[in-house]
Amino acid sequence: MGNKLSEPIKVGNLTFKNRIMFPPLTTGYEERDGSIGARSLNFYERLAKGGAAYVVIGDVAPVRTASPTPKLYDDSQIPVYKNLADTLHKYDCKLALQLFHPEYDVPGVGRMIMEAGIARQAAAKAREEGNEQEAAKQTQLAEQITKDAYAKLHHDMQHFVSEATAAQLEEIKTGIAACAKRAESAGIDAIEVHGDRLVGSLCSKVLNHRTDEYGGSFENRTRYALEVVKAIKEAAPDLMIEYKLPFVF
Repeated sequence: MGNKLSEPIKVGNLTFKNRIMFPPLTTGYEERDGSIGARSLNFYERLAKGGAAYVVIGDVAPVRTASPTPKLYDDSQIPVYKNLADTLHKYDCKLALQLFHPEYDVPGVGRMIMEAGIARQAAAKAREEGNEQEAAKQTQLAEQITKDAYAKLHHDMQHFVSEATAAQLEEIKTGIAACAKRAESAGIDAIEVHGDRLVGSLCSKVLNHRTDEYGGSFENRTRYALEVVKAIKEAAPDLMIEYKLPFVF
C-alpha cells in the first residue's frame, strides 16, 4: 500500500488537499470575549502554511461563558472569524468549529457573577464616599454571591444534565444553531458537534438520570444529540457536519 497521507480525500461536500488535520485543541490564545485575535490568527495560519488541510477550532461556545475558550455568541464576532477563514483558505486549508455547551446553567451562573461584580462596584463607591459600613455590607454581599455562584456551578456540573428543563435545553439548542449560522456567514467550512460535555452527558446512562423524553432508553438519551445536529443542518445547510462520538453511552 502506498502512503495516502498526501493524497486528497472527499468528505461530505468538502475535498481536502491531503489527510493532515489539526484536531480540536484549546490554546488559550483567544481574546477575552473568545474572539479570534492576532495571536490565535498567527497560530492557525502557521498550521495552514505548514501544509495542514483541515483545522478544527476546539471548544467553541455559543454562549458567553467565564471559561477561557473560543466563543461565537454574537454577530459582532463574525468578522474576526471570517478573517480566520479567509486566511486559512489562502493555503487551501479548510476550517471547522467544534461547538459545545458546558454542562451548567450558563445564564444563571453568569447573572450571579454579574450581581457580585455590581456589589463590588457599590462597595468601592461607598468606600470612596467614606461610608465604611455600606462598603463592608456590599463587600460581604459580593463574597456571598460569589460563593453561591461557585456552589451552583459545582452542583450543576454534576446534576444539570438531569435537572435542566426542556425549555432550557431548547434554548441551548437554538443557541448552538445560531452559532452555526454565524459560522456559515463567516465562511467556515464545517461544524464539529462536541459529543462530550452537555450533549455527551445526556447520551450517558451513567450521568443522565432524566425521566422525560431525554432520559432512560438509548433512543431517548441520544434524542437531544440528534436534535442538535438537525438544528445545525437547518440553520446552516451549506456546512459539512461531523460529530465527535463519546466513548460511553
